Amino acid sequence: MDFSVLAADDWETVRDVRLQALKDSPAAYISSYEATAARTEADWRQTFADGLWIVAQRGCRIIGLARSLRVDDRPPDERHLESIWVDPRYRRSGVMRAILRYLTELEPDVHVWLLWVVDRNLDARTVYERLGFRATGERQLLTDESGRTELRLKRSTLPAP
Repeated sequence: MDFSVLAADDWETVRDVRLQALKDSPAAYISSYEATAARTEADWRQTFADGLWIVAQRGCRIIGLARSLRVDDRPPDERHLESIWVDPRYRRSGVMRAILRYLTELEPDVHVWLLWVVDRNLDARTVYERLGFRATGERQLLTDESGRTELRLKRSTLPAP
């Protein structure tokens, strides 16, 4: 498996993989396919200014995607993971573990990884828990008026106090 850090000129790749993810697992995300498809090139390019996009590949096929995002109100050694997706043909084969390992090597000063998972997405939550993420107790109502909530998970590479 190979990894690539994408640049703003790769915005079409990110868009296409995100649209594929939304077709594959629409209930796992806040965004809808329609809203995501309507985003402009400028919108997509802005996502590179705000975060780091990486893809996992087997040959020419993109099999995983994730974005590492610095959140202003969080400490500098924390990053938020979002837009996480693994091709269904490669799930349960270690792709997400490899993506996380790659990100920790790429960003060695990051000691805390955070993510939000839709509360009904038990498969994803199970995967994240196997990777060492634990619930923080924080919940938020999704903005899509579905009544669904998200649960924040946290994984720390710091030794326990």
